[in-house]
Amino acid sequence: MAKTHSIPARPGSDHAPLRSLSDADLALRSPLATAARALTLVPAPTVVELRPDPDRLALQLLTEFRAAWARGDESRMTEVILDATELDDAHRGGPRLMDEIRGIQTPAVA
Repeated sequence: MAKTHSIPARPGSDHAPLRSLSDADLALRSPLATAARALTLVPAPTVVELRPDPDRLALQLLTEFRAAWARGDESRMTEVILDATELDDAHRGGPRLMDEIRGIQTPAVA
């Protein structure tokens, strides 16, 4: 005769302990889930740090400088120049953002 269980399985609840082992978001929020992952030798979730794209950052700084130049906002222009210099120093060998900024500051000769 087959063995029967007195408590029927409930959908969704039977897999909850297993879900905590594979759900990295749950493991970050729940100390209990983190402990369960550690006991089963599942590596802890890692946070990936995205590095900013230097070309996108340069374009953003150039846009901000042009807007500050149009408004005559010398304080913001100085901040952008400092950020642009820092970006140029971090990415030597490529096009220099400060050359573009100097081009905006130099009046065109007709």
